[in-house]
Amino acid sequence: MQEPAVRKPFYPNFNMIRLGAASMVIFSHAFLISEKTAANEPFMRLLGEGRNLGRFGVYAFFITSGFLVTQSAQFGSVGGFLWRRVLRIYPALVVCTLLSVYILGPFFSPLGIGGYLGWSYHVRTTVYSVLNPSYGMVLPKVQFYDPAISWLATFTNGSLWTISQEIFCYLILAAFMAIGLLRAPLMALVLTVAVTWELFFEHPWPDRKLITNFTFIAPFFFCGSLLWFVIEKRQPNIVLALIFAALGVLLAVFWPDYLYGPMLFAYPLVYIATSPILRLPTLDRLGDVSYGTYLYGWPVEQVVNYALGQYSTPWSVFALSLPTAMLFGWLSWHLLEKHALRLKRISFLRRQPINQ
Repeated sequence: MQEPAVRKPFYPNFNMIRLGAASMVIFSHAFLISEKTAANEPFMRLLGEGRNLGRFGVYAFFITSGFLVTQSAQFGSVGGFLWRRVLRIYPALVVCTLLSVYILGPFFSPLGIGGYLGWSYHVRTTVYSVLNPSYGMVLPKVQFYDPAISWLATFTNGSLWTISQEIFCYLILAAFMAIGLLRAPLMALVLTVAVTWELFFEHPWPDRKLITNFTFIAPFFFCGSLLWFVIEKRQPNIVLALIFAALGVLLAVFWPDYLYGPMLFAYPLVYIATSPILRLPTLDRLGDVSYGTYLYGWPVEQVVNYALGQYSTPWSVFALSLPTAMLFGWLSWHLLEKHALRLKRISFLRRQPINQ
């Protein structure tokens, strides 16, 4: 059964913003992978421990994702919403996982190609990586260099941890849809609880990494979700955008340790993304390559760092990896993702759009 076609607002600036966010992540990872530490990443040196450009890129990804996915949730059924999310996330993720495990893995395994392919553990890794992408970061029998040098030696894709968090956020939105509570007041309540949580519990889940990661990053998703309801009623105001940006800078200066301070930049980001006046490059010819670029960024950087050997520097790794990852992102979009998305109107459940 096909879901009814509903015209949704289209904001072309999001494509460039999301590609910029993916590039920011690749930039920071170039320092981590090349030098085995992010200590010399310029933004971390400027802003302090943990505040590198890649982290801000992840924030931008989740804010924009929360905005766009909540917009999508206003149209169609719960089943249709989940089906669209599956089509957006899983085809590219599955192919990236298979390429990493069965193409990249054998060439960087001390077991050799035959020994690696005869080792049954990689099958379990593939299955677990699809069910829980955080698991797929490590392939124990794959080594990009001597593990004694750094724990990063076996990390095939250190970017996948965010995919699990993204999926959890989708499921929460679907639950809100199912009970008819996907509304601005509930999003505001969720966000209020989230941003105050760390004020009272610095390490709320010390022994549960998956939950800790969720409480770390999900509030940015729900901030974007709330902003969808705000923007739906009223176009963002440039004065408010400048005020929020100024507050974000002040908080970064006087309270740099507060985890959710960068959330103040969410409103300016959405202002830029939805502005009818500001026009970023639409990337129409390139396509929506940001997701694929993000997925392939880390494994590409590992290979580039290996290939450069003693000549590897963060800047050379970044300069070679970014266009290569974008090429993989382009191939992923044009050969796989856009074709999978053509199936998004297929659903077994139908529901009329919500009138907010």
